Amino acid sequence: MQPKPRVFVTRRIPDAGLEMLRTACDVCVWEETTPPPASVLLSNVADADGLLCLHPDTIDATVFDAARRLKVVSAYAVGYDNIDIESATPRMF
Repeated sequence: MQPKPRVFVTRRIPDAGLEMLRTACDVCVWEETTPPPASVLLSNVADADGLLCLHPDTIDATVFDAARRLKVVSAYAVGYDNIDIESATPRMF
């Protein structure tokens, strides 16, 4: 059996959403109400397959460089201006 993909969630979201993720993924959640410090974000994306971020998390080239396995970045927000799409594009394909 193949291991579940690992997803890092940068803050607690409603339980219903976390439970949906947990059915298919190994989920790690930053439980604080404030954004994770850069060191925490970078260490958690290093082996993550997916990232579920919230605004105002800054997801930029530094984050993408640290993420060796990242395949999916999702925003629990309206819009995605906190995600550097220009840095993400060449790394995702």
